[in-house]
Amino acid sequence: MSTLNRLLLKIILSAILVAALAAGPLTEPVRAQGGSGADPAPACVALSTTSNVNVRYGPNADEFGVIGVIYAGQTLPVTGQNAAGDWYAVSFEAAGSLGGPREGWIVANAVEARGVCDALPTLPDPGQPEEINLLMSIPVLPTLDAEHLRAIFERGQSLGNDPHAFTKVGDCNTDTSYYLAGFDEDNYDLGPYADLAPSIDYYAGSWEHISLAGQVGFNALSMLDPMWADPSQCHFSDDEGPLACEYRIQQPSAALMMFGPNDMINLTEAQYADALRDIIDLSLDRGVIPVLSTFTWHHDQMWFKSLRLNAITVEIAQEYDLPLVNFWRAAQDLPNLGLVEGYTHLTAANTGRLFEIRFTGEEETSGYAARNLVMLQVLDLLRTEVFTAD
Repeated sequence: MSTLNRLLLKIILSAILVAALAAGPLTEPVRAQGGSGADPAPACVALSTTSNVNVRYGPNADEFGVIGVIYAGQTLPVTGQNAAGDWYAVSFEAAGSLGGPREGWIVANAVEARGVCDALPTLPDPGQPEEINLLMSIPVLPTLDAEHLRAIFERGQSLGNDPHAFTKVGDCNTDTSYYLAGFDEDNYDLGPYADLAPSIDYYAGSWEHISLAGQVGFNALSMLDPMWADPSQCHFSDDEGPLACEYRIQQPSAALMMFGPNDMINLTEAQYADALRDIIDLSLDRGVIPVLSTFTWHHDQMWFKSLRLNAITVEIAQEYDLPLVNFWRAAQDLPNLGLVEGYTHLTAANTGRLFEIRFTGEEETSGYAARNLVMLQVLDLLRTEVFTAD
């Protein structure tokens, strides 16, 4: 595939992702929790009269994500209301891998209640999905199993891997100069994190490296598919996918991995899990330490599936005893969860210098600044506890 064709493919893939998001919230399955134990008022229905109305996991737009939509002209049975009476619980047929009859919530003033709705039972708050409880229980930075990781590192050294090199694996949030490149260009201010400076020197040359396995449009399955490999650098005749090609050329000792938006659109939960395990198996075979990461996502689009994929990432990291950066949790306190409004990209800090990395408060407001910090911190842990430890 020529450079021009690859550029065109990136543009097309970005356009597809934008179109999918612009289409509005996708219906996602919800697992109902709790319940009233009382008979609903079956004659009461909610009618969306003129516009589409989001169905949420619980009765609060700030706390609960979208799991479905009532389209204009559609009615759904109302099964109850919250204590304040400003949200209706509705029964609907959810789509997705956990689809089926589910209970969701709609804001009462966005629909017209018809029928016998005077004696609706008051239903308890369903609570957050178990995936959120899992993600909140995982620290942002891992505690390393140094002995286990040292064995992987030593295998890599026997294969010729560079102890000072790492690579980046992922999609559009990885294939950008906002992500880590400033450390190689002396375009950074560590602020109160000056103790991390030795790691910037240690990994010199890797920060701005353009990874063959970190490209716009990639998902976890793309990492293994020769169709996505650069034919000018990769061995297509050997069925070499982008990740294997990147490992052969860069010879890293660690790989920073984060997937997300493209996986939600293109892969099922099972496909994502299988691909992630295959990626890890390939990495371990090459003596490369995979550093997995959760991803941040909006509440109003594919919310439930984003939780499921993040939970799968956590579970697989635990299964293989690998480092996990819980960026999902780190982003919970960022404005708009660290994301550009209505889109997949992380937000950049407005420092006055293009691609500058600064930790003088920007890490508390910018998605890229926060990610750059936690990734520098985990690489510092690897350097001090694994790569240079006695």
